[in-house]
Amino acid sequence: MQLTTGAKRFLGLVASVAIVYGAYYAWQHGLIGKHGDAQQPAAALDVGNNTTSTTSTSSLPATPQTAQQPAPQPIPASFTPNADTRQQILQNHVVRISVENPSEPIYGETNGTPHGFNYEFAKLLFGQPEFNANGPVTIDTHHEVSAYKDVPRQLLASDNGVPAVDIAMDGLTFPDNTPAGVLYTNPYLDDFGYALIVQKNSAIHSTADLAGKTVGILQGDPDVKAFVTRQYPNTQFVEVNDADDQFINKAVDGHQVDAFIYDYPFAVESIKGSDLKFAQTKLDGSSISYKIGVRANDQNLLVYLNSAIGRVKQSPAYLDLLRKYFRSNQADVIAASHGEHTYAVKRGDTLNTIAAAQLGTGSRYRDIQRRNNLPNPNLILVGEQLVIPVR
Repeated sequence: MQLTTGAKRFLGLVASVAIVYGAYYAWQHGLIGKHGDAQQPAAALDVGNNTTSTTSTSSLPATPQTAQQPAPQPIPASFTPNADTRQQILQNHVVRISVENPSEPIYGETNGTPHGFNYEFAKLLFGQPEFNANGPVTIDTHHEVSAYKDVPRQLLASDNGVPAVDIAMDGLTFPDNTPAGVLYTNPYLDDFGYALIVQKNSAIHSTADLAGKTVGILQGDPDVKAFVTRQYPNTQFVEVNDADDQFINKAVDGHQVDAFIYDYPFAVESIKGSDLKFAQTKLDGSSISYKIGVRANDQNLLVYLNSAIGRVKQSPAYLDLLRKYFRSNQADVIAASHGEHTYAVKRGDTLNTIAAAQLGTGSRYRDIQRRNNLPNPNLILVGEQLVIPVR
C-alpha cells in the first residue's frame, strides 16, 4: 500500500521522537556514557589504548573502564518504597548501593560475585543495630557504573518515581552538594594519602629526590595535580591515561616517567606483583578520606550512617579489613641505623602506645609511621619488627 505524503511525515515525526526519548532514557539510566562534560587535559601521556579516561575530582581506579554501563536492575514487585530511606531499608531488608565496577581493591566482581573493601565494609555497616533491627540486610551492589563521577549521580536517578539506589560508595571524595542534591557521611576510610611509586632499583628514595625528575600522575585528577604542583614545584609532571590497567607499570617501566604519585589505597592493587615499590606510602601533606553519598533529603539516614560508621571503625573486624586490603609487601623499609632500635609489635599495641613507651610521648606515633613507611597507623601486625627512631 502506497503511503501518502502526510502519513510519511507523521511516521517520520514519531520515529524522531522515539529516537530522542530513547537516547534520553539511556543517558538517564547509564546505558550510554555521561562524559561529554568532562574535558581532558590537552597534554597527556596515553600508555594504554586511544580511549580517554574520565575527569573526576578524585583518583580513578587502576583498572580499565568497561565499554558501557549495565542497565539498572528492575525494582522487584515485593519492594516497598518509603520516603524515609532508612525505613525503606528496614522494611525491605536490602540496601541498594551505587558502585563503580571495576575499582579494585575498593570493589570488584569475580564471576558475578562481589568482593572488595567496600563490599565487606557494607556488610559490617548494615549489620549494625540501626539497620538490622528487623532482620539481616542484603547488600545489593548490582547498580554499577563505569565512571567514578557517575557513582553519586545514580542517587538522583529514579525508576517510575522510585530512587534507583539508596547510597553511593566508591572511594568518594566529593564535597557536599557535588553533584547538587548529594551529601556525604563522615569518612569510613581515612588517614591514607598519596604514595610515591618507583622501580625497585631506582635511585629515587623519597620526594627529596624528585627535583628535575619527571613524575606521572593520573590524567584528569585535579586534586593530585593541585597537590603535586604545590608541594614539588621543581618537578615535571605528566598526566597519564588510565585506560590500561597497567598504566603505572607501563609509564615507569617504559621510562616515560621516573616515578609515579597515586592514591595509596588504589595503588596497592595496581602494582601488586610488579617490579615496582612504594618509596613512600604516604607523602607529607597528603590526606585522603573516602565517604558515602546520600540524597540531601535523607538527613535521617545520614545521621544513622554516621553513628554506625563510627562504631564499625572502632571494631577489630574493621582493623582486619584494613590489613586484608591495604597491607603491601612492596613498601621500601630501611634497616635500623646508628641510635635506632627495633621493637616487636605485641597484641594490643597501637602506634600511639608504642610511641609513648619507646619515645616518651604518644604524639610521636607519626615518627614511627614515617620511619617504617606505613601508609596508615593501623596497619601494624603482631610480631612485626618496627624500627624505632632516635629518642
